[in-house]
Amino acid sequence: MVTEQRELAAGAGNGESALVNPGDRLPFLSRALSRPAGPGPLRRLSLLDLAALLALVAVVAVLWGRAIGTWYWLDEGISVGVASHRFADIPALLRQDGAPPLYYLLLHVWMSLFGPSEVSTHALSLIFGVAVVPAALWAGWSLFGRRTGWICAVLAALSPFVAFFATETRMYSLVVLLSLLATATFVHGFVFGRRRYLPAFVVVLALLMYAHNWGLLVAVGTAAALVPCFALSRDRRRLLVDGTLAFGAVGLLYLPWLPTLLYQRSQDLQPWASKPVLLEMRIELTNALGGPDALVALGLGTAAGLMVVLRWPWGRKALAITAIAIVPVVVLVGGWGSSIFAYRYLAAVVGPLLLLLAAGLARGGRAALAALWVAAFFTLPIGTKGPAYTKSNAKAVAEEVGPQLQANDLVISPDFEMVPMFAHYLPPGLRYATSSGPVPDEDIVDWRKSMERLGVEPSKTAPPLLDALTQGAHVLLVCPPGTVATERTGLGQSSPSDDDQTPTRETTEPDVTAVSQAVSLRQSRGAMFHGAIRLRCNQLNTMLLTDPRFRLEKSITPPDEVRNTSVEAYLLTRL
Repeated sequence: MVTEQRELAAGAGNGESALVNPGDRLPFLSRALSRPAGPGPLRRLSLLDLAALLALVAVVAVLWGRAIGTWYWLDEGISVGVASHRFADIPALLRQDGAPPLYYLLLHVWMSLFGPSEVSTHALSLIFGVAVVPAALWAGWSLFGRRTGWICAVLAALSPFVAFFATETRMYSLVVLLSLLATATFVHGFVFGRRRYLPAFVVVLALLMYAHNWGLLVAVGTAAALVPCFALSRDRRRLLVDGTLAFGAVGLLYLPWLPTLLYQRSQDLQPWASKPVLLEMRIELTNALGGPDALVALGLGTAAGLMVVLRWPWGRKALAITAIAIVPVVVLVGGWGSSIFAYRYLAAVVGPLLLLLAAGLARGGRAALAALWVAAFFTLPIGTKGPAYTKSNAKAVAEEVGPQLQANDLVISPDFEMVPMFAHYLPPGLRYATSSGPVPDEDIVDWRKSMERLGVEPSKTAPPLLDALTQGAHVLLVCPPGTVATERTGLGQSSPSDDDQTPTRETTEPDVTAVSQAVSLRQSRGAMFHGAIRLRCNQLNTMLLTDPRFRLEKSITPPDEVRNTSVEAYLLTRL
Protein backbone atom coordinates (compact mmCIF):
# COMPACT_ATOMS: atom_id res chain seq x y z
CA MET A 1 0.00 0.00 0.00
CA VAL A 2 2.89 2.34 0.81
CA THR A 3 4.46 1.59 -2.57
CA GLU A 4 1.21 2.40 -4.34
CA GLN A 5 0.92 5.70 -2.45
CA ARG A 6 4.46 6.63 -3.50
CA GLU A 7 3.67 5.80 -7.13
CA LEU A 8 0.52 7.90 -6.95
CA ALA A 9 2.39 10.81 -5.45
CA ALA A 10 5.11 10.54 -8.10
CA GLY A 11 2.51 10.78 -10.81
CA ALA A 12 1.08 14.11 -9.66
CA GLY A 13 1.59 16.93 -12.08
CA ASN A 14 2.15 14.69 -15.09
CA GLY A 15 -0.93 16.01 -16.83
CA GLU A 16 -2.63 12.61 -16.66
CA SER A 17 -6.40 12.49 -16.46
CA ALA A 18 -7.90 11.37 -13.16
CA LEU A 19 -11.07 9.48 -12.38
CA VAL A 20 -13.96 10.59 -10.28
CA ASN A 21 -16.98 9.25 -8.50
CA PRO A 22 -19.81 8.78 -11.02
CA GLY A 23 -22.17 10.25 -8.43
CA ASP A 24 -22.35 11.44 -4.85
CA ARG A 25 -23.75 8.04 -3.85
CA LEU A 26 -20.24 6.49 -3.86
CA PRO A 27 -17.90 9.03 -2.27
CA PHE A 28 -15.30 6.37 -1.46
CA LEU A 29 -14.93 5.72 -5.19
CA SER A 30 -14.38 9.42 -5.73
CA ARG A 31 -11.55 9.54 -3.20
CA ALA A 32 -9.81 6.43 -4.58
CA LEU A 33 -10.17 7.10 -8.28
CA SER A 34 -9.47 10.81 -8.25
CA ARG A 35 -5.83 10.16 -7.36
CA PRO A 36 -3.37 10.84 -10.16
CA ALA A 37 -1.92 7.87 -11.96
CA GLY A 38 1.56 6.55 -11.32
CA PRO A 39 4.48 7.00 -13.69
CA GLY A 40 4.00 5.39 -17.06
CA PRO A 41 7.33 4.84 -18.80
CA LEU A 42 9.52 1.91 -17.86
CA ARG A 43 12.44 3.19 -15.83
CA ARG A 44 15.90 2.37 -17.05
CA LEU A 45 16.70 -1.28 -16.47
CA SER A 46 19.41 -2.00 -13.95
CA LEU A 47 22.36 -4.03 -15.14
CA LEU A 48 20.95 -7.02 -13.28
CA ASP A 49 17.55 -6.62 -14.95
CA LEU A 50 19.13 -6.21 -18.37
CA ALA A 51 21.34 -9.27 -17.88
CA ALA A 52 18.37 -11.33 -16.71
CA LEU A 53 16.28 -10.23 -19.69
CA LEU A 54 19.03 -11.06 -22.18
CA ALA A 55 19.51 -14.46 -20.55
CA LEU A 56 15.79 -15.21 -20.67
CA VAL A 57 15.53 -14.15 -24.30
CA ALA A 58 18.56 -16.27 -25.20
CA VAL A 59 17.11 -19.32 -23.45
CA VAL A 60 13.74 -19.13 -25.18
CA ALA A 61 15.35 -18.40 -28.55
CA VAL A 62 17.48 -21.55 -28.25
CA LEU A 63 14.68 -23.76 -26.91
CA TRP A 64 12.00 -22.59 -29.31
CA GLY A 65 14.46 -22.51 -32.20
CA ARG A 66 15.12 -26.24 -31.96
CA ALA A 67 12.09 -26.82 -34.21
CA ILE A 68 13.11 -24.16 -36.73
CA GLY A 69 13.74 -26.70 -39.50
CA THR A 70 10.43 -28.56 -39.21
CA TRP A 71 8.87 -29.20 -42.61
CA TYR A 72 5.91 -27.15 -43.82
CA TRP A 73 2.34 -28.28 -43.42
CA LEU A 74 -0.44 -27.06 -45.69
CA ASP A 75 -1.12 -23.70 -43.96
CA GLU A 76 2.57 -22.86 -44.09
CA GLY A 77 2.65 -23.84 -47.74
CA ILE A 78 -0.18 -21.37 -48.31
CA SER A 79 1.80 -18.63 -46.52
CA VAL A 80 4.91 -19.19 -48.63
CA GLY A 81 2.82 -19.42 -51.78
CA VAL A 82 1.04 -16.12 -51.18
CA ALA A 83 4.26 -14.35 -50.17
CA SER A 84 6.05 -15.58 -53.30
CA HIS A 85 3.92 -13.28 -55.49
CA ARG A 86 4.84 -9.70 -56.32
CA PHE A 87 4.58 -7.39 -53.31
CA ALA A 88 2.01 -5.14 -54.97
CA ASP A 89 -0.16 -8.09 -56.04
CA ILE A 90 -0.53 -9.69 -52.60
CA PRO A 91 -3.44 -7.58 -51.24
CA ALA A 92 -5.59 -8.26 -54.32
CA LEU A 93 -4.76 -11.99 -54.30
CA LEU A 94 -5.99 -12.26 -50.72
CA ARG A 95 -9.53 -11.66 -51.93
CA GLN A 96 -9.43 -15.42 -52.60
CA ASP A 97 -7.91 -16.31 -49.24
CA GLY A 98 -9.81 -14.43 -46.55
CA ALA A 99 -6.84 -13.09 -44.58
CA PRO A 100 -5.53 -9.52 -44.22
CA PRO A 101 -2.18 -8.69 -45.85
CA LEU A 102 0.33 -7.53 -43.21
CA TYR A 103 2.03 -10.84 -42.44
CA TYR A 104 2.26 -11.88 -46.08
CA LEU A 105 3.82 -8.56 -47.04
CA LEU A 106 6.39 -8.89 -44.27
CA LEU A 107 7.06 -12.49 -45.27
CA HIS A 108 7.52 -11.45 -48.91
CA VAL A 109 10.21 -8.94 -47.91
CA TRP A 110 11.84 -11.47 -45.59
CA MET A 111 11.89 -14.19 -48.26
CA SER A 112 13.39 -11.78 -50.79
CA LEU A 113 16.28 -11.28 -48.36
CA PHE A 114 16.74 -14.75 -46.86
CA GLY A 115 14.93 -17.18 -49.13
CA PRO A 116 11.83 -19.41 -48.73
CA SER A 117 13.36 -22.30 -46.76
CA GLU A 118 11.82 -23.61 -43.55
CA VAL A 119 14.69 -22.25 -41.45
CA SER A 120 14.39 -18.83 -43.04
CA THR A 121 10.64 -18.33 -42.72
CA HIS A 122 10.48 -19.91 -39.26
CA ALA A 123 13.18 -17.47 -38.16
CA LEU A 124 10.83 -14.56 -38.86
CA SER A 125 8.15 -16.07 -36.63
CA LEU A 126 10.81 -16.85 -34.01
CA ILE A 127 11.77 -13.17 -33.92
CA PHE A 128 8.15 -12.19 -33.29
CA GLY A 129 7.75 -14.91 -30.66
CA VAL A 130 10.94 -14.04 -28.78
CA ALA A 131 9.96 -10.34 -28.90
CA VAL A 132 6.88 -11.21 -26.82
CA VAL A 133 9.14 -11.74 -23.78
CA PRO A 134 10.64 -8.20 -23.56
CA ALA A 135 7.28 -6.76 -24.63
CA ALA A 136 5.65 -8.57 -21.71
CA LEU A 137 8.30 -7.20 -19.35
CA TRP A 138 7.65 -3.67 -20.57
CA ALA A 139 3.86 -4.01 -20.45
CA GLY A 140 3.70 -5.42 -16.94
CA TRP A 141 6.42 -3.21 -15.48
CA SER A 142 5.20 0.08 -16.99
CA LEU A 143 1.60 -0.55 -15.93
CA PHE A 144 1.88 -2.25 -12.55
CA GLY A 145 5.51 -2.29 -11.48
CA ARG A 146 8.70 -4.33 -11.64
CA ARG A 147 7.33 -7.53 -10.08
CA THR A 148 4.41 -7.67 -12.52
CA GLY A 149 6.74 -7.06 -15.43
CA TRP A 150 9.02 -9.95 -14.59
CA ILE A 151 6.15 -12.32 -13.90
CA CYS A 152 4.59 -11.38 -17.24
CA ALA A 153 7.92 -12.00 -19.00
CA VAL A 154 8.28 -15.40 -17.32
CA LEU A 155 4.72 -16.35 -18.29
CA ALA A 156 5.46 -15.39 -21.89
CA ALA A 157 8.61 -17.51 -21.83
CA LEU A 158 6.66 -20.47 -20.42
CA SER A 159 3.75 -20.14 -22.83
CA PRO A 160 3.31 -23.33 -24.89
CA PHE A 161 1.18 -21.36 -27.35
CA VAL A 162 3.90 -18.81 -28.07
CA ALA A 163 6.53 -21.55 -28.15
CA PHE A 164 4.67 -23.55 -30.78
CA PHE A 165 3.80 -20.68 -33.11
CA ALA A 166 7.29 -19.20 -32.79
CA THR A 167 8.37 -21.78 -35.38
CA GLU A 168 5.32 -21.71 -37.64
CA THR A 169 5.28 -19.84 -40.94
CA ARG A 170 2.06 -18.12 -40.00
CA MET A 171 1.12 -14.80 -38.44
CA TYR A 172 0.20 -16.00 -34.95
CA SER A 173 3.35 -15.11 -33.01
CA LEU A 174 3.05 -11.63 -34.53
CA VAL A 175 -0.60 -11.47 -33.44
CA VAL A 176 0.34 -12.36 -29.84
CA LEU A 177 2.93 -9.58 -29.83
CA LEU A 178 0.58 -6.97 -31.28
CA SER A 179 -2.36 -7.93 -29.03
CA LEU A 180 -0.15 -7.56 -25.95
CA LEU A 181 1.12 -4.15 -27.06
CA ALA A 182 -2.35 -2.96 -28.09
CA THR A 183 -3.77 -3.85 -24.67
CA ALA A 184 -0.91 -2.23 -22.78
CA THR A 185 -0.96 1.01 -24.77
CA PHE A 186 -4.75 1.15 -24.41
CA VAL A 187 -4.49 0.98 -20.62
CA HIS A 188 -1.74 3.60 -20.59
CA GLY A 189 -3.73 5.96 -22.79
CA PHE A 190 -7.27 5.58 -21.52
CA VAL A 191 -7.10 4.19 -17.98
CA PHE A 192 -4.03 6.07 -16.75
CA GLY A 193 -4.70 9.00 -19.07
CA ARG A 194 -1.19 9.07 -20.56
CA ARG A 195 -1.97 10.70 -23.88
CA ARG A 196 1.52 10.17 -25.28
CA TYR A 197 0.65 6.47 -25.66
CA LEU A 198 -2.42 7.10 -27.84
CA PRO A 199 -0.50 7.34 -31.16
CA ALA A 200 1.21 4.03 -30.33
CA PHE A 201 -2.16 2.47 -29.54
CA VAL A 202 -3.57 3.64 -32.88
CA VAL A 203 -0.66 2.25 -34.88
CA VAL A 204 -0.43 -1.08 -33.02
CA LEU A 205 -4.18 -1.74 -33.15
CA ALA A 206 -4.29 -0.95 -36.87
CA LEU A 207 -1.36 -3.31 -37.48
CA LEU A 208 -3.14 -6.01 -35.49
CA MET A 209 -6.26 -5.61 -37.63
CA TYR A 210 -4.09 -5.92 -40.75
CA ALA A 211 -2.40 -9.02 -39.29
CA HIS A 212 -5.50 -11.11 -38.48
CA ASN A 213 -9.25 -10.64 -38.69
CA TRP A 214 -9.61 -11.30 -34.97
CA GLY A 215 -7.80 -8.00 -34.55
CA LEU A 216 -11.21 -6.49 -35.30
CA LEU A 217 -12.52 -8.25 -32.19
CA VAL A 218 -9.65 -6.81 -30.16
CA ALA A 219 -10.68 -3.38 -31.41
CA VAL A 220 -14.24 -4.05 -30.24
CA GLY A 221 -12.90 -5.34 -26.92
CA THR A 222 -10.85 -2.21 -26.27
CA ALA A 223 -13.83 -0.06 -27.23
CA ALA A 224 -15.93 -2.00 -24.71
CA ALA A 225 -13.22 -1.46 -22.08
CA LEU A 226 -13.78 2.30 -22.51
CA VAL A 227 -17.19 1.97 -20.87
CA PRO A 228 -15.99 1.61 -17.26
CA CYS A 229 -13.32 4.22 -17.93
CA PHE A 230 -15.96 6.67 -19.13
CA ALA A 231 -18.30 5.85 -16.25
CA LEU A 232 -15.64 6.69 -13.66
CA SER A 233 -13.80 9.49 -15.44
CA ARG A 234 -13.57 12.91 -13.85
CA ASP A 235 -13.10 14.43 -17.31
CA ARG A 236 -15.53 12.58 -19.57
CA ARG A 237 -15.28 15.16 -22.30
CA ARG A 238 -11.54 14.62 -22.61
CA LEU A 239 -11.95 10.86 -22.61
CA LEU A 240 -14.67 11.09 -25.25
CA VAL A 241 -12.46 13.26 -27.45
CA ASP A 242 -9.47 10.94 -27.00
CA GLY A 243 -11.54 7.85 -27.74
CA THR A 244 -13.17 9.39 -30.79
CA LEU A 245 -9.87 10.57 -32.24
CA ALA A 246 -8.00 7.32 -31.49
CA PHE A 247 -10.59 4.88 -32.77
CA GLY A 248 -11.42 7.20 -35.64
CA ALA A 249 -7.76 7.19 -36.65
CA VAL A 250 -7.71 3.38 -36.45
CA GLY A 251 -10.76 3.31 -38.70
CA LEU A 252 -9.14 5.63 -41.22
CA LEU A 253 -5.99 3.48 -41.31
CA TYR A 254 -8.09 0.38 -41.86
CA LEU A 255 -10.42 1.98 -44.41
CA PRO A 256 -8.37 0.98 -47.51
CA TRP A 257 -8.81 -2.69 -46.59
CA LEU A 258 -12.52 -2.46 -45.82
CA PRO A 259 -13.78 -3.18 -49.39
CA THR A 260 -11.66 -6.33 -49.53
CA LEU A 261 -12.90 -7.41 -46.11
CA LEU A 262 -16.52 -6.94 -47.16
CA TYR A 263 -15.89 -8.97 -50.32
CA GLN A 264 -14.22 -11.73 -48.29
CA ARG A 265 -17.15 -11.83 -45.89
CA SER A 266 -19.55 -12.19 -48.80
CA GLN A 267 -17.76 -15.39 -49.84
CA ASP A 268 -17.57 -18.71 -48.00
CA LEU A 269 -13.80 -18.65 -47.55
CA GLN A 270 -13.68 -20.93 -44.50
CA PRO A 271 -15.55 -24.07 -45.61
CA TRP A 272 -13.67 -26.10 -42.98
CA ALA A 273 -14.93 -23.90 -40.11
CA SER A 274 -17.93 -24.60 -37.90
CA LYS A 275 -19.42 -22.70 -34.99
CA PRO A 276 -17.67 -24.10 -31.92
CA VAL A 277 -19.40 -25.40 -28.85
CA LEU A 278 -18.38 -23.74 -25.61
CA LEU A 279 -16.79 -26.96 -24.38
CA GLU A 280 -14.41 -26.94 -27.32
CA MET A 281 -13.45 -23.31 -26.72
CA ARG A 282 -12.82 -24.05 -23.05
CA ILE A 283 -10.57 -26.99 -23.90
CA GLU A 284 -8.64 -25.00 -26.49
CA LEU A 285 -8.15 -22.05 -24.13
CA THR A 286 -6.98 -24.41 -21.38
CA ASN A 287 -4.43 -25.93 -23.74
CA ALA A 288 -3.21 -22.49 -24.82
CA LEU A 289 -2.41 -21.69 -21.18
CA GLY A 290 -0.51 -24.91 -20.57
CA GLY A 291 -3.17 -27.53 -19.83
CA PRO A 292 -5.60 -28.16 -16.96
CA ASP A 293 -2.97 -28.43 -14.21
CA ALA A 294 -1.21 -25.22 -15.17
CA LEU A 295 -4.54 -23.43 -15.59
CA VAL A 296 -5.74 -24.42 -12.12
CA ALA A 297 -2.50 -23.26 -10.54
CA LEU A 298 -2.44 -19.97 -12.44
CA GLY A 299 -6.15 -19.41 -11.86
CA LEU A 300 -5.93 -19.86 -8.10
CA GLY A 301 -2.82 -17.72 -7.79
CA THR A 302 -4.25 -14.98 -9.99
CA ALA A 303 -7.58 -15.00 -8.16
CA ALA A 304 -5.80 -14.55 -4.84
CA GLY A 305 -4.05 -11.45 -6.14
CA LEU A 306 -7.05 -9.98 -7.93
CA MET A 307 -9.13 -10.24 -4.75
CA VAL A 308 -6.62 -7.88 -3.16
CA VAL A 309 -6.54 -5.41 -6.05
CA LEU A 310 -10.27 -5.36 -6.72
CA ARG A 311 -11.44 -4.84 -3.15
CA TRP A 312 -13.15 -1.56 -2.34
CA PRO A 313 -12.37 1.25 -2.55
CA TRP A 314 -11.22 0.81 -6.10
CA GLY A 315 -7.96 2.33 -7.27
CA ARG A 316 -6.86 3.10 -10.77
CA LYS A 317 -5.03 -0.22 -10.99
CA ALA A 318 -8.29 -2.04 -10.29
CA LEU A 319 -9.88 -0.23 -13.22
CA ALA A 320 -6.85 -1.13 -15.38
CA ILE A 321 -7.23 -4.81 -14.53
CA THR A 322 -10.95 -4.63 -15.28
CA ALA A 323 -10.27 -3.06 -18.68
CA ILE A 324 -7.65 -5.72 -19.49
CA ALA A 325 -10.08 -8.51 -18.54
CA ILE A 326 -12.81 -7.11 -20.78
CA VAL A 327 -10.68 -7.45 -23.93
CA PRO A 328 -10.28 -11.28 -24.05
CA VAL A 329 -13.87 -11.80 -22.91
CA VAL A 330 -15.21 -9.73 -25.80
CA VAL A 331 -12.84 -11.40 -28.28
CA LEU A 332 -13.88 -14.91 -27.20
CA VAL A 333 -17.59 -14.08 -27.27
CA GLY A 334 -17.16 -12.48 -30.70
CA GLY A 335 -15.20 -15.45 -31.97
CA TRP A 336 -17.90 -17.83 -30.79
CA GLY A 337 -20.61 -15.72 -32.37
CA SER A 338 -18.75 -15.41 -35.68
CA SER A 339 -18.90 -19.21 -36.19
CA ILE A 340 -15.24 -19.16 -37.27
CA PHE A 341 -12.94 -20.52 -34.60
CA ALA A 342 -9.64 -22.37 -34.47
CA TYR A 343 -7.08 -22.96 -31.74
CA ARG A 344 -4.54 -20.72 -33.45
CA TYR A 345 -6.95 -17.77 -33.43
CA LEU A 346 -6.47 -17.58 -29.65
CA ALA A 347 -3.32 -15.61 -30.46
CA ALA A 348 -5.55 -12.54 -30.19
CA VAL A 349 -6.28 -13.21 -26.49
CA VAL A 350 -3.01 -14.74 -25.29
CA GLY A 351 -1.36 -11.31 -24.99
CA PRO A 352 -3.96 -9.67 -22.72
CA LEU A 353 -4.35 -12.91 -20.75
CA LEU A 354 -0.62 -12.96 -19.98
CA LEU A 355 -0.89 -9.39 -18.69
CA LEU A 356 -3.97 -10.19 -16.61
CA LEU A 357 -2.41 -13.29 -15.05
CA ALA A 358 0.78 -11.40 -14.23
CA ALA A 359 -1.13 -8.54 -12.58
CA GLY A 360 -2.93 -11.01 -10.32
CA LEU A 361 0.08 -13.21 -9.52
CA ALA A 362 2.19 -10.18 -8.61
CA ARG A 363 -0.21 -9.31 -5.80
CA GLY A 364 -1.09 -12.79 -4.59
CA GLY A 365 1.81 -13.20 -2.19
CA ARG A 366 3.50 -16.53 -1.60
CA ALA A 367 0.48 -18.50 -2.81
CA ALA A 368 0.65 -16.80 -6.19
CA LEU A 369 4.39 -17.36 -6.50
CA ALA A 370 3.87 -21.03 -5.63
CA ALA A 371 1.21 -21.19 -8.34
CA LEU A 372 3.71 -19.75 -10.83
CA TRP A 373 6.23 -22.45 -9.93
CA VAL A 374 3.56 -25.13 -10.36
CA ALA A 375 2.61 -23.72 -13.77
CA ALA A 376 6.27 -23.64 -14.76
CA PHE A 377 6.63 -27.29 -13.78
CA PHE A 378 3.69 -28.35 -15.95
CA THR A 379 4.64 -26.26 -18.98
CA LEU A 380 8.34 -27.15 -19.11
CA PRO A 381 10.21 -27.97 -21.27
CA ILE A 382 9.65 -24.76 -23.20
CA GLY A 383 9.08 -25.95 -26.74
CA THR A 384 10.00 -29.46 -27.84
CA LYS A 385 11.99 -30.75 -30.76
CA GLY A 386 10.37 -33.53 -32.75
CA PRO A 387 11.04 -35.16 -36.11
CA ALA A 388 11.23 -32.88 -39.14
CA TYR A 389 7.97 -34.40 -40.40
CA THR A 390 6.06 -33.68 -37.18
CA LYS A 391 3.64 -31.35 -38.95
CA SER A 392 3.57 -32.96 -42.39
CA ASN A 393 5.30 -35.60 -44.49
CA ALA A 394 4.76 -33.64 -47.72
CA LYS A 395 8.46 -32.90 -48.12
CA ALA A 396 9.31 -36.60 -47.77
CA VAL A 397 6.78 -37.40 -50.50
CA ALA A 398 8.27 -34.72 -52.74
CA GLU A 399 11.82 -35.92 -52.15
CA GLU A 400 10.85 -39.51 -53.00
CA VAL A 401 8.97 -38.84 -56.22
CA GLY A 402 10.50 -35.52 -57.31
CA PRO A 403 13.53 -36.98 -59.16
CA GLN A 404 11.20 -39.04 -61.38
CA LEU A 405 8.95 -36.14 -62.37
CA GLN A 406 9.49 -34.27 -65.62
CA ALA A 407 8.23 -30.98 -67.02
CA ASN A 408 4.47 -30.97 -67.72
CA ASP A 409 3.83 -34.03 -65.54
CA LEU A 410 0.53 -33.80 -63.70
CA VAL A 411 0.00 -33.42 -59.93
CA ILE A 412 -3.59 -33.88 -58.77
CA SER A 413 -4.90 -33.12 -55.28
CA PRO A 414 -8.64 -32.92 -54.53
CA ASP A 415 -7.50 -31.29 -51.29
CA PHE A 416 -6.64 -28.03 -53.01
CA GLU A 417 -5.03 -26.69 -49.82
CA MET A 418 -2.10 -29.03 -50.51
CA VAL A 419 -1.27 -27.55 -53.91
CA PRO A 420 0.90 -24.58 -52.75
CA MET A 421 2.77 -26.85 -50.34
CA PHE A 422 3.67 -29.33 -53.08
CA ALA A 423 4.38 -26.54 -55.56
CA HIS A 424 7.02 -25.37 -53.09
CA TYR A 425 8.62 -28.78 -52.59
CA LEU A 426 8.32 -30.37 -56.06
CA PRO A 427 10.45 -29.41 -59.09
CA PRO A 428 9.26 -26.46 -61.22
CA GLY A 429 7.47 -26.87 -64.52
CA LEU A 430 4.75 -29.29 -63.36
CA ARG A 431 1.03 -28.89 -63.98
CA TYR A 432 -1.40 -28.91 -61.07
CA ALA A 433 -5.07 -29.79 -60.87
CA THR A 434 -7.80 -30.54 -58.37
CA SER A 435 -10.81 -32.78 -58.85
CA SER A 436 -12.62 -29.81 -60.42
CA GLY A 437 -9.97 -29.11 -63.06
CA PRO A 438 -6.64 -27.33 -63.69
CA VAL A 439 -5.23 -24.88 -61.13
CA PRO A 440 -4.38 -21.52 -62.76
CA ASP A 441 -1.98 -20.43 -60.00
CA GLU A 442 -0.48 -23.21 -57.89
CA ASP A 443 0.92 -20.73 -55.33
CA ILE A 444 -2.42 -19.62 -53.94
CA VAL A 445 -5.61 -21.31 -52.77
CA ASP A 446 -8.85 -19.96 -54.16
CA TRP A 447 -11.36 -20.67 -51.38
CA ARG A 448 -14.31 -19.17 -53.25
CA LYS A 449 -17.13 -21.61 -54.00
CA SER A 450 -15.09 -24.42 -52.47
CA MET A 451 -18.02 -26.76 -51.79
CA GLU A 452 -19.45 -26.06 -55.23
CA ARG A 453 -16.16 -27.02 -56.88
CA LEU A 454 -15.89 -30.13 -54.71
CA GLY A 455 -19.31 -31.08 -56.01
CA VAL A 456 -17.90 -31.54 -59.52
CA GLU A 457 -17.33 -35.20 -60.40
CA PRO A 458 -13.69 -35.89 -61.40
CA SER A 459 -15.02 -38.11 -64.21
CA LYS A 460 -15.98 -34.86 -65.95
CA THR A 461 -12.69 -33.01 -65.44
CA ALA A 462 -9.88 -35.59 -65.19
CA PRO A 463 -10.15 -37.40 -68.57
CA PRO A 464 -8.93 -34.45 -70.70
CA LEU A 465 -5.97 -33.96 -68.36
CA LEU A 466 -5.07 -37.66 -68.44
CA ASP A 467 -5.55 -37.92 -72.21
CA ALA A 468 -3.08 -35.09 -72.74
CA LEU A 469 -0.27 -37.03 -71.04
CA THR A 470 2.22 -38.56 -73.45
CA GLN A 471 3.83 -41.98 -73.12
CA GLY A 472 6.27 -42.05 -70.18
CA ALA A 473 4.65 -39.04 -68.48
CA HIS A 474 3.68 -39.25 -64.83
CA VAL A 475 0.68 -38.39 -62.71
CA LEU A 476 1.02 -37.92 -58.95
CA LEU A 477 -2.10 -38.11 -56.78
CA VAL A 478 -1.76 -36.68 -53.26
CA CYS A 479 -4.57 -37.10 -50.73
CA PRO A 480 -5.35 -37.26 -47.01
CA PRO A 481 -4.63 -40.63 -45.31
CA GLY A 482 -6.81 -43.63 -46.02
CA THR A 483 -7.46 -43.13 -49.71
CA VAL A 484 -4.47 -44.94 -51.13
CA ALA A 485 -4.56 -47.72 -48.55
CA THR A 486 -8.26 -48.31 -49.16
CA GLU A 487 -7.86 -48.62 -52.89
CA ARG A 488 -4.75 -50.79 -52.65
CA THR A 489 -6.55 -53.37 -50.53
CA GLY A 490 -9.75 -53.41 -52.54
CA LEU A 491 -11.38 -51.08 -55.02
CA GLY A 492 -14.84 -49.79 -54.28
CA GLN A 493 -14.65 -49.98 -50.49
CA SER A 494 -16.58 -47.38 -48.57
CA SER A 495 -14.96 -44.09 -47.71
CA PRO A 496 -13.88 -43.34 -44.14
CA SER A 497 -16.58 -42.66 -41.59
CA ASP A 498 -17.54 -39.18 -40.50
CA ASP A 499 -15.53 -39.68 -37.32
CA ASP A 500 -12.40 -40.23 -39.41
CA GLN A 501 -13.11 -37.12 -41.45
CA THR A 502 -12.64 -34.70 -38.58
CA PRO A 503 -10.11 -32.08 -39.73
CA THR A 504 -6.55 -32.62 -38.53
CA ARG A 505 -5.63 -28.94 -38.81
CA GLU A 506 -5.49 -28.37 -35.06
CA THR A 507 -3.68 -31.25 -33.38
CA THR A 508 -0.94 -29.18 -31.80
CA GLU A 509 -2.59 -29.08 -28.40
CA PRO A 510 -1.87 -31.81 -25.85
CA ASP A 511 -5.45 -33.02 -25.29
CA VAL A 512 -6.40 -34.04 -28.84
CA THR A 513 -8.92 -36.67 -27.72
CA ALA A 514 -10.92 -34.19 -25.65
CA VAL A 515 -11.03 -31.74 -28.53
CA SER A 516 -12.21 -34.46 -30.92
CA GLN A 517 -15.01 -35.35 -28.50
CA ALA A 518 -16.03 -31.71 -28.31
CA VAL A 519 -16.04 -31.38 -32.08
CA SER A 520 -18.26 -34.44 -32.36
CA LEU A 521 -20.94 -32.61 -30.36
CA ARG A 522 -21.65 -30.28 -33.27
CA GLN A 523 -22.71 -30.78 -36.86
CA SER A 524 -19.42 -29.91 -38.49
CA ARG A 525 -19.23 -28.14 -41.82
CA GLY A 526 -15.57 -29.05 -41.64
CA ALA A 527 -16.43 -32.75 -41.62
CA MET A 528 -18.53 -32.22 -44.75
CA PHE A 529 -15.68 -30.36 -46.43
CA HIS A 530 -13.05 -32.99 -45.66
CA GLY A 531 -15.51 -35.79 -46.37
CA ALA A 532 -16.05 -34.37 -49.87
CA ILE A 533 -12.28 -34.28 -50.40
CA ARG A 534 -11.94 -37.92 -49.40
CA LEU A 535 -14.78 -38.90 -51.69
CA ARG A 536 -13.10 -37.20 -54.66
CA CYS A 537 -9.78 -38.84 -53.73
CA ASN A 538 -11.40 -42.26 -53.75
CA GLN A 539 -13.02 -41.59 -57.10
CA LEU A 540 -9.76 -40.44 -58.67
CA ASN A 541 -7.95 -43.36 -57.10
CA THR A 542 -10.40 -45.79 -58.62
CA MET A 543 -10.23 -44.05 -62.00
CA LEU A 544 -6.43 -44.18 -62.17
CA LEU A 545 -5.91 -47.68 -60.82
CA THR A 546 -8.49 -49.17 -63.18
CA ASP A 547 -7.23 -47.30 -66.25
CA PRO A 548 -5.10 -49.76 -68.32
CA ARG A 549 -3.09 -46.85 -69.74
CA PHE A 550 -1.40 -46.26 -66.37
CA ARG A 551 0.99 -48.35 -64.33
CA LEU A 552 1.37 -47.87 -60.58
CA GLU A 553 5.02 -47.06 -59.84
CA LYS A 554 5.03 -46.11 -56.19
CA SER A 555 2.69 -45.62 -53.23
CA ILE A 556 3.57 -43.69 -50.06
CA THR A 557 1.90 -43.68 -46.65
CA PRO A 558 2.72 -41.21 -43.83
CA PRO A 559 4.45 -41.98 -40.52
CA ASP A 560 2.19 -42.27 -37.51
CA GLU A 561 3.69 -39.22 -35.82
CA VAL A 562 2.41 -36.69 -38.37
CA ARG A 563 -0.01 -34.31 -36.64
CA ASN A 564 -1.21 -31.59 -39.00
CA THR A 565 -1.08 -32.68 -42.64
CA SER A 566 -0.67 -36.38 -43.30
CA VAL A 567 -0.25 -37.16 -46.99
CA GLU A 568 -0.70 -40.40 -48.86
CA ALA A 569 0.36 -40.45 -52.47
CA TYR A 570 0.94 -42.66 -55.43
CA LEU A 571 2.83 -42.17 -58.64
CA LEU A 572 1.70 -43.64 -61.98
CA THR A 573 3.30 -43.72 -65.41
CA ARG A 574 1.46 -43.38 -68.72
CA LEU A 575 2.11 -46.50 -70.84
